[in-house]
Amino acid sequence: MRIGIHLDAAEDRKDIEAVLAGSTEAFNRLVKRYQRPVYYLALRMLRVPEDADDVTQKTFVKAYRALAGFRFESSFKTWLCAIAINLCRTELMKTKRPTEELSDRISDGGFEERQAAEERAYQKAHLEAALERLPPRQKEVVALRIYQEMPFKDIAKALKSTETAVKVNFHHAMKSLRDWIQKKVHHEPL
Repeated sequence: MRIGIHLDAAEDRKDIEAVLAGSTEAFNRLVKRYQRPVYYLALRMLRVPEDADDVTQKTFVKAYRALAGFRFESSFKTWLCAIAINLCRTELMKTKRPTEELSDRISDGGFEERQAAEERAYQKAHLEAALERLPPRQKEVVALRIYQEMPFKDIAKALKSTETAVKVNFHHAMKSLRDWIQKKVHHEPL
């Protein structure tokens, strides 16, 4: 895994230098490499696919305009995620988002399939509701750590925080999620 990360960093540096020299093809490679992780980060934070698309596009536009200021102090992915998080924060401040209805479509399969799908939807609804209850910083840390699989060091850089603070936020978020889900499981009829 470390070799893959190292190769990505070398490819990123090469592509960034090419973009700064005027290559639009190199920027297209960067977009292709990171569009999916940026989109899923935005979707995890905003929960509306259209808004996640907008933030993803704005992230790459902003990155392109600020690329000359990128100093390779963090990975390019970390830098992009930091831009995306800031844009998501702005979007979230603009509109207070209601908790999303999580009624997943159930397939037309047999009884067991429907029952299993209903159970998955039920569990997903509880997890999503628990995530919504987290403070914004904890939600960001969870999104970056679990969904983007970023190391704590990179999360700290992306959020302009310390690694210790990020670990504490992650620990508190996990404890809150466990406590909330445990409480729901023990207090709801099955």
